[in-house]
Amino acid sequence: MVGVTRVGTYFPRRRLDRALIAQAWGARAGVGVRTVAGLGEDALTLAVDAVADCVGDGDPQAFDALYFASTSSPYGEKQVASLVATAADLPRTAAVADFGGSVRAGLAALRAALDGVRAGTIASGLVVAADTRLAEPASELEALLGDGAAAVAVGRDGVVAEVVATASVSEEFTHVFRTDAQRYLQLAEPRFGATYGYGRDVADAVGAALRKAELPPAKVAKLALAAPDARAAAEVAKRIGCEPGRQLVPSLLAEAGFLGSPDPLVLLARALEDAAPGDFLVVGAWGEGADALVLRATDALPARRPRPLADRLARPLPVPSYERYLRARGVLPAESVGGEAVTSVLEWKELRQDVRLYGSRCDACGLVQYPQARVCIGCQARDRMTERKLARRGTVFTFTVDHLAPVPELPMPMAVIDLEGGGRVYLQCTDATLDEVKVGTPVTLTFRRLHEGGGNRNYFWKARPA
Repeated sequence: MVGVTRVGTYFPRRRLDRALIAQAWGARAGVGVRTVAGLGEDALTLAVDAVADCVGDGDPQAFDALYFASTSSPYGEKQVASLVATAADLPRTAAVADFGGSVRAGLAALRAALDGVRAGTIASGLVVAADTRLAEPASELEALLGDGAAAVAVGRDGVVAEVVATASVSEEFTHVFRTDAQRYLQLAEPRFGATYGYGRDVADAVGAALRKAELPPAKVAKLALAAPDARAAAEVAKRIGCEPGRQLVPSLLAEAGFLGSPDPLVLLARALEDAAPGDFLVVGAWGEGADALVLRATDALPARRPRPLADRLARPLPVPSYERYLRARGVLPAESVGGEAVTSVLEWKELRQDVRLYGSRCDACGLVQYPQARVCIGCQARDRMTERKLARRGTVFTFTVDHLAPVPELPMPMAVIDLEGGGRVYLQCTDATLDEVKVGTPVTLTFRRLHEGGGNRNYFWKARPA
């Protein structure tokens, strides 16, 4: 049996109320909020958090492939999948690849991974899609987009949703696009695109997948269709013979926005929250064609359901103003925060320590310490250290609040974290109000952009409230 074994999601904690956008421009912007990536977040860091949620307490070394999908990668030329795999502590022998160019890249990557498992070239793989797309201020898209990520594990063991059939349609159609010279997303004839692009292609792909599966539309329990607007998915559902009110998985527009490449995977997670064993699930995505997957929930699902999206979206941090949002996204000028260039030599030398997060354990007294060292700070034993993988959960031992640090957002809490299983680290705190950083506060380590130096982006771990 080949299929999905686990699903994880991640949403930035910050939320921008669409009323602030409407107030700024004196125009309607819809109701609800949109998720907003923080100052140290981008598609890469969101992907690392989604993978962590997907793997959970499992062993990342058990995966032999990772595919990363995004239309808003922080790099134009540098394989992000390799960095995500390293931060997630996958083995060096894992096969990695980046997918992009279209918001259906997430589902395309999932289909490629499933094909790899079926062919035997992959035993157990991870697919992660993440986007932080940027629309021009005052444009129709600005209020609709949201930032987020989703990760899906695939394999043959512990399958919660078995692959039954797949289908694709490939055809040129200009709707949402961004050239290599443009910063903001462009939108061409939205209504025409939704009807004659999305509506036709997704209906054709889903219809072909259902015919391959020999499955009548009425037998579909959950229809998870990523769509460019709220009405388009409902129209496709009717077109293929389904009932939108009963079978269509609700979109995330009101509580997060349209996420881009993660959308179909996040909707799959929402479908699995209450699907029953034996239910047929259909997932669809569009972009210059369409992909569709038919899945069947297995008896393993009740014990391995993904964490509810409502939990992932809980405890938001409101963005106080529209201007603050524009400054955080670099639309308005902000104080430049640089840092020393991290040479490739230093990066290579400390990669296992700084990105994979390994410390040292003293064989003489058992003390775990970070960074890695030759001499134990407890018993002073020399060269009796064993490498130790550190946990990414802990509690605040002590902290301070820095009002003068050269960072884009002040004040900045700095905390000493006692990690579960041993080890103590000194990190910046993020995604937290000052009231939330206290001695004893449970925290989770998150991979974030630390600073930029030498023309490159440098990443490291920070702590956020668990």
